[in-house]
Amino acid sequence: MHRLPHYAYRATWSDRDGECVATCDEIPGLSGLAPTPALAIAELRIAVAAWLDYLAAHGIPAPAVAGHGHAGHGGHAPHHR
Repeated sequence: MHRLPHYAYRATWSDRDGECVATCDEIPGLSGLAPTPALAIAELRIAVAAWLDYLAAHGIPAPAVAGHGHAGHGGHAPHHR
């Protein structure tokens, strides 16, 4: 698997699905489902990689990392207090 941008992932328990659901802030249509948060995020990362491959194959730019001007930026937004 290629290196993924530093997208924001989160996992929450879904009573409806009976397992954890992981989502990506930058790509709201994708999700990963699994019994644990870590596994749900791992499943989501597989889906994100496939989506980015699809976008690249069609000449479509990847979504920008939240808080950054372009996808793939390795840094993090500064925290403000």
